[in-house]
Amino acid sequence: MTSVAASQIAPVRLLTPRQTPYALAGLAGLGVLFALSDEDGPVLCPFRRCTGGYCPGCGLTRSGGRLLRGDVAGSWQQHPYLIIATVQVLALLAVWSVAGSALRQRLRSLAMPALIVNTVGITGLWIYRMFDGSIPVPFAGWG
Repeated sequence: MTSVAASQIAPVRLLTPRQTPYALAGLAGLGVLFALSDEDGPVLCPFRRCTGGYCPGCGLTRSGGRLLRGDVAGSWQQHPYLIIATVQVLALLAVWSVAGSALRQRLRSLAMPALIVNTVGITGLWIYRMFDGSIPVPFAGWG
């Protein structure tokens, strides 16, 4: 068995220097999410302001705030999709951190199908939540 000197082990980099500003912006966004996640805050969603109903993403800010505070059940109640997306991102980061170039290329090629599946998923969840009565239906009471 051969031993490997510590100086011969390449460090694992999750981010390139080009990606670092995006990661910092994401962290800043999490800070804003945490600050704005109060239940009594202003309604900023244009869809909700115009229709009175929730859009497919309404509740994600409150869900994120609860998740950041460690309230997983409350986060799920506000918007279940945030938990699903968080698990996806953490799994992707774990695989990406140990993947070779061939696997990373394969992961890149799966980006668009994953986006389509997630878009269909969040839209389906939105429709289900309207029929289940857990969120207001858009355009209710019009006409």
